[in-house]
Amino acid sequence: MLMLRSTHMALELDHILCMVDDLDRIAARLERDGWPMDAGTTHPGEGTRNRRLLWPEQHLELLSVVNHEEARSSALRLDRRAGWRLTGASPFGLGFRGALTGLCQDDFWLHEEDAARIWIHRDNQLAPERPLVFVIEAAGEALERRRPRASHREMMAAWDGPALHGVNISGPQTCKLPPYRGPLVTQTRGPHHLELVSGTDSRALEISPVLTLRA
Repeated sequence: MLMLRSTHMALELDHILCMVDDLDRIAARLERDGWPMDAGTTHPGEGTRNRRLLWPEQHLELLSVVNHEEARSSALRLDRRAGWRLTGASPFGLGFRGALTGLCQDDFWLHEEDAARIWIHRDNQLAPERPLVFVIEAAGEALERRRPRASHREMMAAWDGPALHGVNISGPQTCKLPPYRGPLVTQTRGPHHLELVSGTDSRALEISPVLTLRA
């Protein structure tokens, strides 16, 4: 079991990524259960579309491949993660916001998407069976705007639920995380599964065969 967290570094946990097959069906199920979802967006050049479940400080990004040709030609190769049952790649990812230190930066390569600078861990190419780890470069006001409570004010104003306080990831291989602030990420070896813990209740909602929300 691997648990990594630090309260002394510049990075913050921004969001958790989960590849799904039926994006709108899963999003509708979450909305029926009272979870705030945004309308989502597409990612030209990457071949994907998303919907996001929002907490005040983090979000869950549900991601589907909608253009397989684009996904196969993208350096991110999210088609491998979408096809995890056949490829063995992890369908999960962990995104951070902030600034990488020089030492950590050696483990990443720069992916520029529109105006965003996103640092992708080299494991995405070398060991895709590990969860995808990436850092969205942001500082000052840009860092604050990344938070759902700042970027989705109307939706979050109506949200009275608990915050995200735990992320449990299982898979054949664990990934190396940079020091960060935010909910504790626990990694174990086993079948692919992601459990997000929000609140202190024991009720578990199975969102998909590999995704559980505990609230």
